[in-house]
Amino acid sequence: MTTYKELFGKYVQNVASDPTSTDAEGQIWYNSTSGTFKTALGSYGVWSSGGNMNTARSYLGGAGTQTSTIAYGGSIPPSSAATESYNGTSWTTSPVSLNTARFGGSSAGTQTAALYAGGYTSTELSSSESYNGTAWTNTPSLNTARFYAAGFGTNTAAIVAGGRIGTSYYGTTESYNGTSWTSNPTGLNTARGYVAGTGTQTAGLAFGGANPGTTSATEKWNGTTWTSNPTGLNTAREYPRGGGTQTATVAFGGYVGPSGTGATELWNGTSWTNSSNSMATARTALGGSGSQTAALAFGGSPTTAVTEAWTQSVTVPVAGSWSSGGNLNTSRHALGSAGTQTATLAFGGYTTTYSAASESYNGTSWTNTPSLNTPGYARSGFGTQTAAVAAGGEAPPGATQTSTETWNGSAWSNNPTGLNTSREQAAGFGTQTAGVACGGWLAPGLTAATENWNGTTWTSSGNINTSRFYGAGAGIQTAGLFFGGGNPGALASTESYNGSTWTSVNSLNTAKRGTMGAGTQGAAVNFGGQNPPATDLATTELWNGTAWTTNPNSMSTARAQAIGAGTQAAALAIGNNPPSTATEEFTGPSTTLNYKTLTTS
Repeated sequence: MTTYKELFGKYVQNVASDPTSTDAEGQIWYNSTSGTFKTALGSYGVWSSGGNMNTARSYLGGAGTQTSTIAYGGSIPPSSAATESYNGTSWTTSPVSLNTARFGGSSAGTQTAALYAGGYTSTELSSSESYNGTAWTNTPSLNTARFYAAGFGTNTAAIVAGGRIGTSYYGTTESYNGTSWTSNPTGLNTARGYVAGTGTQTAGLAFGGANPGTTSATEKWNGTTWTSNPTGLNTAREYPRGGGTQTATVAFGGYVGPSGTGATELWNGTSWTNSSNSMATARTALGGSGSQTAALAFGGSPTTAVTEAWTQSVTVPVAGSWSSGGNLNTSRHALGSAGTQTATLAFGGYTTTYSAASESYNGTSWTNTPSLNTPGYARSGFGTQTAAVAAGGEAPPGATQTSTETWNGSAWSNNPTGLNTSREQAAGFGTQTAGVACGGWLAPGLTAATENWNGTTWTSSGNINTSRFYGAGAGIQTAGLFFGGGNPGALASTESYNGSTWTSVNSLNTAKRGTMGAGTQGAAVNFGGQNPPATDLATTELWNGTAWTTNPNSMSTARAQAIGAGTQAAALAIGNNPPSTATEEFTGPSTTLNYKTLTTS
């Protein structure tokens, strides 16, 4: 009998805690603390949110990898010719569309070398188009017009199999050599439409479909003939999608009646295994691309723009989470802040009147510090716990102000010069010697004014593109971010700042005002806010420098007109409206190994 040492060259280790290095994949160890034998598996798969498509649609085509995909055609309805490319984070609409708007065609290729054949408009089509990364070109037509057929391979070596013609279903197979289509003498053993395919022209896989009822049938293609596999999908479905090869494919989505599914299965060349994780958005008639270990699902029916990424790894993603922090000593809302999660300063705000209270947080509890010189709320705040700035806001008897105060860790001092534009509810970010105040409210309306602070004076800079108040900011003076806000309703728009000008970038998933934020221009977190006339929000979104994604875990307390501090990895939510002492701490997303406890059976 072969021993573990003979296989791996080492004995089973005795450890007090589980290893964290990915080198532990496939190894076995004894955890003396839990008294169990454990290992780390490398087959864990999970779905995560990606950036939404610009055009929501179903029955669309797609090709490429998880981080480099092209999507085209589809039904909005009506038929669409739109083309979009995906970079792993966000979609960009191409100025070049398909020559023939259509849906339900067959796809093959990559982001810069794609093929779309057949499909449907007012009737089934035989026309074919090729994409070179710049333009679509009409190519020779299929021999048999059809829609809802499987497609796989490259744009010069592709296969189209099965499909629907009128109300009938076929197994007809055609191959493409970059110049012409050739009908193959033998077709699918199970004639069907709504079928999915993966692989190459000489080693393909067809799975699922309908004729007219759903089927689990799985067949392998060797370049000449189809061979039925003894076992099919675990969940019979029509119009699934997938990514991979003849020996390693992931299948997801599809119609199982009476609706779409998010079910995901893995193919090892012989059989399908159910994944414990399904897509967050169940759907059929979606687009798909990628491989078994890194796939992409986009669009689908019911008509959606949702994109999800499938990743298979030895590591398991851990979503960001919220936990309770120590309560403020003074209940309030619309306060200012500066600092990190474990070293924060909170100041001003409103209780039943204007507050001058100032408090510091050590990661556990709040301690009262010397008060602001001028009570006020909705002031712009930035800096650190020992070097902060409070600017503008509203002060008695209820007017916006320009006054600026600085904090040295012991006391607040009035600065001789204030903001150039009197305002409240402006966003602030940066340091005590290089800060920014942008947007806000000044009676009787909103302002787009932006000002830069150099530690002594304020200088007017380029205006934000969309005037608003009660938005949130993150970053530094030369690399900032401004998101959400009201105008007067809720906004989702996001803008980036380079120290002099603002550029509109991808929007939040949920429009909100009175929202909070923390982090940097490349890694920010947004939480809470209000979307009038809805109630306060507890949702959390994460910014990766290009797009916002929704974090699965929300704050325990929905809140608006509060304040945030810290980073994307470690943030703080402080206060609420109505006035509150509640504080919550955010721990950003992370990963852990896919641990498995070994048992005997």
